[in-house]
Amino acid sequence: MKKYFGTDGIRGIPGESLKEEIVTKIFSSVEKILAPKSVAIILDTRESCEMITEWIVKGFSEEVSITNYGILPSGSMPILLETFNEDLGIIISASHNPSEYNGIKLIDKNGSKLDDDLEIQIESELERVSLPENNAKIKNSTKGYDIYLQYLKNVNDFKFDKFDLIIDAANGSAFKIIEDLLSAKNAQFNIISNNPDGKNINDNCGATFPENLQKNISNGQVGVSFDGDADRLIMVDENQQVVNGDLLLTILSKYLSEKGNLNGDFVVSTVMSNYGFKLAMNDFGFKLIETPVGDKYVAEAMKKNNAKLGGEQSGHIILGDFLPVGDALLTCLLVLEALDYFDVSIADFRKKYLMEYPQKLTNIELSKSLNDEELEFINQIALEMSIKLDLDGRYLIRNSGTEPLLRVLVEARSQESMENFSEELLSKINNYLN
Repeated sequence: MKKYFGTDGIRGIPGESLKEEIVTKIFSSVEKILAPKSVAIILDTRESCEMITEWIVKGFSEEVSITNYGILPSGSMPILLETFNEDLGIIISASHNPSEYNGIKLIDKNGSKLDDDLEIQIESELERVSLPENNAKIKNSTKGYDIYLQYLKNVNDFKFDKFDLIIDAANGSAFKIIEDLLSAKNAQFNIISNNPDGKNINDNCGATFPENLQKNISNGQVGVSFDGDADRLIMVDENQQVVNGDLLLTILSKYLSEKGNLNGDFVVSTVMSNYGFKLAMNDFGFKLIETPVGDKYVAEAMKKNNAKLGGEQSGHIILGDFLPVGDALLTCLLVLEALDYFDVSIADFRKKYLMEYPQKLTNIELSKSLNDEELEFINQIALEMSIKLDLDGRYLIRNSGTEPLLRVLVEARSQESMENFSEELLSKINNYLN
C-alpha cells in the first residue's frame, strides 16, 4: 500500500501535507533505486514550484546532473527525455488542483509514468535512506521550449483558419506556448486566462471550470481549455455545450479507424466513462477496455494490448503513436484535424454518434480518505438503493487519488431519475459520514 504516491504522483499543500523532509528523502530513495545520472525538471506556474525544486535538488547527490527546463506542459517531458538523453523526468505540478496544492510526477527514460511497484519500492527505502553530504547542481535551459514547440508544429498541417477558436489556458503551463503554436499555424483564435501570477492557476478557469469558456465564447466558436499542466483537454462546441473526454475519444477513435491507425480496434477508457460512450464504441465495432481511474492505468492497458488510443472522461487522452502520456495540446491538434477530415461541427458529430446518459459527479470533502471498510459500507447503501428504486443506470463511489475527496458518480437514462437517485444517495452518505 502506497503512502505518498497517489494515482498521479505525489500531491499535497507544500509545508503542510507535502513537507520538505519527505520530498528530499523520496529523491534520495529515487537515486538509490533508479540510479539516474541526469534529470530533467519542468514546472507549472504555481508560486511553490521553485521551492519544491530546491527540495528535490537536496535529495540528489553531486553524482546527478539536473536541468530545469522551466514552465512547460507535462506532455513535453517524453520529448525532452529523448532529445536530451536524460535518464529521469520530474514534473512539478498539481495538475488540475487549486493553486495552494502542488505535486511531483516521475517519468521514466521511456517517457512513461512509474508503475506502482517502483513507487512502492521507492517508498520502502525512506526509513533507511540518508541524505547526501554534497548536493547535485542544477542548471536552467530554454532549449526544451523550442524543441517541444517544433514538435507540435510538425504534428499536422491543414487549414487551421477554418476554425474560430477561443482558448482557456488555465493560467497554467500552456499559457505561452499555445499562443506561439497557434500563431505559427495561422489559426484564428483569442486566449483567456493566460496571465499567471503564481496563485491563479485553475482559479475559476481551465478544464475543470468550462463555465469560463461558456461565458466568453461567441456563437460558432470552438472552445479549448487545458488544466494547470496541460495534460487534460476539455472543449466547448459550437452550441456552447461542454465536450469531455468521452466525446473526444469518440471523435478520435472513428478518425483513427478510418485512417487505419486504430490498432486492433482497441480503445481504452476508465470506469468513469459514460454508458452512452460504451454504446458508441459497440456501434463502431471497437473493443473497449476499461481500467481504474488514472491515466497511468490507461497507459498501462494500452501498452499491454498494443492499443493506439485511450483516455479518461476528465480529458486525459493518450495517442500512442505520438506520446506515451496525455498531452492536451497534441490532442487538440488531432481533434481539429479529425473535424476537418469529417468536415463536421463537434455539435453535429455528437448528435450523430454519441447519446450520453445524464450524469452527475459530486465531490464530498473529507478530513482524510475513507478506508476499504467504510467504502464498502457506503457502496452497500448504494446497492440497496439501486435495487429498491430499480435504477436504470449506474453509480460509482471512490476516493480521489489526488485530494481528500469522496467522488460520487450517478448516471441514469433520464435526467429526473438521475437527479432523484443522486440526491437521496448523497443524503444517505452524508448522514453516514456525520
